[in-house]
Amino acid sequence: MTRPTKRDKLAEAHVAYQAAKAGVRPHRPTKDGSTPTHPTVPVKGLPEAQVLAECRQWLKAHRIFHDRHDCGAGDFGHGFAVYGIVGAGDIIGILPGGRHFEIETKAGRGGRLSIAQQKRMADVRGAGGVYFLVHGVEELAEMMKELI
Repeated sequence: MTRPTKRDKLAEAHVAYQAAKAGVRPHRPTKDGSTPTHPTVPVKGLPEAQVLAECRQWLKAHRIFHDRHDCGAGDFGHGFAVYGIVGAGDIIGILPGGRHFEIETKAGRGGRLSIAQQKRMADVRGAGGVYFLVHGVEELAEMMKELI
């Protein structure tokens, strides 16, 4: 990453000034290309781990086949290793009609969708699958009601 020039700093200050004048927050692109996420229906402000657990309970109660997916890397005693599918949802499963789905869970107050997750979402949807981004079980129920 290069240092911002004087021109870049002035442009940033101008964007902030215009936003303040309009009474809104300035739009600043992130350095890593991630995008902010927000719930589409009212949800509780739970941490991501609890949202994930509640979503899995909801899927189990509705008898929808699914598994928890995890991705990471590290030294596990036999050298460096990578596991999982980069960008894949936290939950992967098959809908009753045989359609593939993935659910990416975020904290109830919102989160950020990484570039890898954005690419995976486009790939899954392009192949005819379903990729949801949920911030609570209420949002999952709303999105699933037309699919089950």
